[in-house]
Amino acid sequence: MSEQILADKIENVMLECADETDNPESSRKNFSSKLAAAIINEVKKMTIMATAPNGPVTVTSIE
Repeated sequence: MSEQILADKIENVMLECADETDNPESSRKNFSSKLAAAIINEVKKMTIMATAPNGPVTVTSIE
């Protein structure tokens, strides 16, 4: 996972939601939904390497 890519996505979400002033509840829900989607998207791109008793293990899919 790239810290800079995730930071850029978070900043984009903040900018998208910054202009929402008419409904604070809707704005919070929109922000949290978009932020969660950005984080999940980056987590799904990760590759995790681990070592097990029988050798290395690679996790190639996170759902």
